Amino acid sequence: MSSHYLDVAIGLSYTFLAVSLLCSATREAIASLFQTRAKILVDGVLTMLHEPAGKSHLRGIIPSIQRFLRLDSGFNLAKLGPHSLSAAVMTHPLITGLAQQGRMPSYIPSAIFARAFVSTLTARYGKGQAAALLLANIGNEGLSRTLLAIMGEGPDDVAALENAVRIWYDTVMDRITGWYKRRSQLVLFCVGLFYAGAMNIDALQLSQRLWRDEAMATRTAQQIGDTMAAGAMKPAVTAAAGATAPTALSQVGEAKKDMQALQVLPIGWPSPRFDGAWDKGAGAFTAALAFALMGWIITAFASSLGAPFWFDGIGWLLALRGSGARPATDPAPVTIETITLPSLNGVKPANG
Repeated sequence: MSSHYLDVAIGLSYTFLAVSLLCSATREAIASLFQTRAKILVDGVLTMLHEPAGKSHLRGIIPSIQRFLRLDSGFNLAKLGPHSLSAAVMTHPLITGLAQQGRMPSYIPSAIFARAFVSTLTARYGKGQAAALLLANIGNEGLSRTLLAIMGEGPDDVAALENAVRIWYDTVMDRITGWYKRRSQLVLFCVGLFYAGAMNIDALQLSQRLWRDEAMATRTAQQIGDTMAAGAMKPAVTAAAGATAPTALSQVGEAKKDMQALQVLPIGWPSPRFDGAWDKGAGAFTAALAFALMGWIITAFASSLGAPFWFDGIGWLLALRGSGARPATDPAPVTIETITLPSLNGVKPANG
């Protein structure tokens, strides 16, 4: 393959890598400050306990600001009503003890949740009752039928009920993981579009400039190869993939440092695309803006693919270019979502 093709591809890939790191760090900061994972977890519990109507009582801008300020009213589960089983379970000491004051846990082990669920029922309706009778007292037919179906024809005791709750909790949390993943992808794209516009990271203009200026493309690819060989980007990529646990704000700081490497590329304001466009008329300016927006959208979409994707891609491109061995990566492949998804189904996150 032509070396110039590879140089252009390496330059573009490195740009997308740096933007991906900044977007991932920003998303983690937002999730930590606004307790997004905890909110998603509460929504999952409402779904699991067949109380989906309660979600509308916990949404809105004001509750988000209250969670940001760590006010007790940020997760005011009393809005769900005095008869809400979800509110009773989520305010159980076993669960509230997992988070600081004014916050809700972003991760609850299934065993703890099941024990809190059973403890709530026995506190309400008395101990020593059969599981079927406890569920009948709830008055929630959907939840009762679900848990009884999981229990099957086995023992009708509290231990069997607790095991059924654990199975149902794990199942629903797996579904919530999918919800959070889709939401995270949308957030990454929106954040990427913001940075692309603010910093004028126009993928179309950048590719044209690198293609026309072979010397710049070669020099840029060589500098990127030196940076990758030195392992300067690996810690940030590893953190974005969830292998380490830095705070969200420290990730933002590290990502900003990595973005400084983009100074070797033709990005930023003022943009040559708009030079003299307004003097040529509104039509020319509109066309320039349309192409710029197209380039920003491409950058935003590429950055939403995740830093590990572009890090591995650059490694293969550098190997093809013959500038050295492919940078070492972890034996197990990682994805950008591993920092967020386990917070709902099995690995305690660092923040939130």
